[in-house]
Amino acid sequence: MIGALALTLLGAASVVPSAPVLSATVTPADLTYGAALTVTGTLDEAGNAVPAAPVALQADPYPFHGYVTIARQLTAPGGSFSFTGVRPDRNLRLRVILESSSTTGRAQAPATASEQLSVTVDPSVAINARPLGAGQTRLSVRIRHTSLGGSAPVSVSWFVAAGGTHDFRLATATWSHELTHGLTYASATVDPPSRHFLYRVCLSPAWERAMGPPASHRPCPERDLTEQRDASALELQGEASGTPVAAYPSPGAVAAATRYLDSRAGRTSFAVVNSVGQLSGVRLHEHFETASVVKVMMLVAYLQMLGAHHRGLDANDSALLYPMIHISDNEAASAVLEIVGGAAVARVAREAGMADYAPGLGWWAYTQTSAADQARFFFALQQLIPPQFYGYARGLLSGIEPSQSWGVPPVARPQWQVFFKTGALPEEGLFNEAARLERPGLTFTVAVFTDDDPSMSYGEQTIEGLAATLLERAP
Repeated sequence: MIGALALTLLGAASVVPSAPVLSATVTPADLTYGAALTVTGTLDEAGNAVPAAPVALQADPYPFHGYVTIARQLTAPGGSFSFTGVRPDRNLRLRVILESSSTTGRAQAPATASEQLSVTVDPSVAINARPLGAGQTRLSVRIRHTSLGGSAPVSVSWFVAAGGTHDFRLATATWSHELTHGLTYASATVDPPSRHFLYRVCLSPAWERAMGPPASHRPCPERDLTEQRDASALELQGEASGTPVAAYPSPGAVAAATRYLDSRAGRTSFAVVNSVGQLSGVRLHEHFETASVVKVMMLVAYLQMLGAHHRGLDANDSALLYPMIHISDNEAASAVLEIVGGAAVARVAREAGMADYAPGLGWWAYTQTSAADQARFFFALQQLIPPQFYGYARGLLSGIEPSQSWGVPPVARPQWQVFFKTGALPEEGLFNEAARLERPGLTFTVAVFTDDDPSMSYGEQTIEGLAATLLERAP
């Protein structure tokens, strides 16, 4: 009897009560800002439903600092529960716990909890496109989003691709602004590449990190956008229509300029990026020494340095930059290069998509470049220069000393605004110029490089004659 009793007691002691099991699901797990989700599930113990048990829904929103209880209820007679009407404003994690006297508020380690449920919240986006007439389509985007991180203005890049293609090129860049709390707006007017076209919008707002799937959060590309690329912070795509205008300068004008240049003495090259961003010319990638044309790259590198340090222009900055551009002062250029460093100028070259850049050996004036490089660079100036300094840079590049305003400006003004820089190494017979020409609705760039010219006046006349040929049929 004693032995039997001992065995009975031993058997009773070995019985371990089964723990309650909470199962839960969330529907939907990926939703748009403003939409509601539902969390449902059951509480079971030893295979049996547990009714009238206190369960709580807990949320851990981005940036995921810990769970907080957001709703409570008792399980139904069948052990089920359903939390409805939850409207998250950002990505979050959810779980359901079995409450007890010790699990209130920020419960860190409840005895019974469901598996973690991950929820992705996407911003609510409305995009619109409206034709305004020949050469103009208005694109806009409204984005409702979490207020976490704020809505400080950010750069917005607008890319367009002609219908039937996915060759996206940068059309323009603008700035976002907040219409109301948590509602960001941006717009741009672009020249349609075709009657029906695709467009993409790229921006990197601070609040995006709290929403949507994980992304690399790198900046938007500066020139081209292809289908095969890593995800950027936020990209949106839409379809639009409009009436494109003919590219300027026309292919006929470029061909005429090529014939003119081929009639001139010495070694020559020129490139045009027309009003729709297409590159053309002759001997596009032939290498030339930049002479003073490289000073614009130094200017951009200096202004980028100020922007990176969140610093405005002061008198010391202007005392270097103004003479470097206005009178092409070489000592000022050497001082600017010493401050920014060659690596900063090389970075500008990469950002502009230069394929033929090489730093000068012995002197910055011997920097190697090509007409294609400089035409692309001048076309991208608005994207390369920090917005707060763009007006300053335009003033410098359009107000150069008259004695150095040869070549393009005398031919193009006053019909065009001209932003330019000349360069010369007279002892080598080298005379160069790169320019950006603007008038309402039209922007294009041209770069002309010459070498082995018989005289300075001959080199200047070569560039002036090419500009006159390009502009002969100006609209």
